[in-house]
Amino acid sequence: MTVYIEYAFLENFLFDGTLLFLAFTAARAPMKWWRICLSAFCGAIFALLFPLLKLPMPLLILLKIAVGLLLCLLATQRLKTKKEWGRYALSCVLFFVFTFAFGGALTGIAGRFAKVNSLFVVIGFAILTVISLVLIGVLYKKKAVHKYVYPCEILYKQRSVDVLGYLDSGNLAAKNGLPVCFLSADVFYELFGEELLFEKEERGGQVRDEMTVHTVSGARTLVLFKAVIKVKQSGKKTTKKDTYFAIGQNIISREYKLLLNASIVEG
Repeated sequence: MTVYIEYAFLENFLFDGTLLFLAFTAARAPMKWWRICLSAFCGAIFALLFPLLKLPMPLLILLKIAVGLLLCLLATQRLKTKKEWGRYALSCVLFFVFTFAFGGALTGIAGRFAKVNSLFVVIGFAILTVISLVLIGVLYKKKAVHKYVYPCEILYKQRSVDVLGYLDSGNLAAKNGLPVCFLSADVFYELFGEELLFEKEERGGQVRDEMTVHTVSGARTLVLFKAVIKVKQSGKKTTKKDTYFAIGQNIISREYKLLLNASIVEG
């Protein structure tokens, strides 16, 4: 079997650089491309020299771990604060996770085929990279949404319901000086369905009211019910307010059932 050193070097350079990029992206650690390239260059050199080393297996494993830590260190900009050391540690963990995950996946696929050339490995590595980037984006998007999600309790007459509410900075709707929040249809009918069924209206801002909203598709009238909302914020702080509730048309997330008014959450 003939091994071309330049091809092996280029392949390992690309692999190490990509794994470092994924690790730093997932850790949200600052990075510079020249540092990534320098680290990948050192990793590619080590990959060429590693088969020539004659050491006991435990020492070889420790050497691989030490080199992995060094590669992440070379790609890191600076380590002065506790937060920067934490980012570095997380980057190291993710670098090893991606390395083992990619290696295991490619080895498992290659084991099913008798002949697998380098091009197949590169294509498989590229596909795994794209999948990883998509998953990283999805996870951080969920994290960003969760940052503005609050446990809420809505009290109406003798009924109450616990829901998760998302603080919508664009929701500034108000009626009679009170904020308007939007509930998913199932929760709305659970709370106010009986009044809607028997058409019991107490207008004048007491229980039921109406509000006209203007959208791109035209104007429409929303039925509003007034209830009390409790929003549990960080620590033991709880905000309690009289609030109007309407049916939200676009609440499709499974993580929350309520769009909070921007003025509900203090701070």
